[in-house]
Amino acid sequence: MRNNISMSPIIRAGATLQKRRKELSKRKNFLPTLFLDLCLWIVLVLFVLATDPTQTGARVIFFILVTIALFLMTSIVLAHTRRGLLVSIAVTVFLILRSWGVGNVINALLLIGVVITFEIYFSRQS
Repeated sequence: MRNNISMSPIIRAGATLQKRRKELSKRKNFLPTLFLDLCLWIVLVLFVLATDPTQTGARVIFFILVTIALFLMTSIVLAHTRRGLLVSIAVTVFLILRSWGVGNVINALLLIGVVITFEIYFSRQS
């Protein structure tokens, strides 16, 4: 007697791996982006250690550095530029709200809801 074993899960897994390999091969700028991101995080840490937060423009430069560094990091981790941008903007807005003294759990949940809504809207359009 011969056992009938279905090969369809193995075939689907192989197709998924091939699709992922093809997707990764399109991303040729991974190492330069990672290097730039590490440099931005180092600059951000040095900026925080070297500047006084009460100086004119220090907060603006801080939030710009945080946004760019988070954007690059989340784009690499999530493997999607749009999602990285949404997450980095949401985190930056929450940090701005915290610096104004109004960043709390409710505002964080509202930002998460807005990000999820934008992601669903943009993913259905494309």
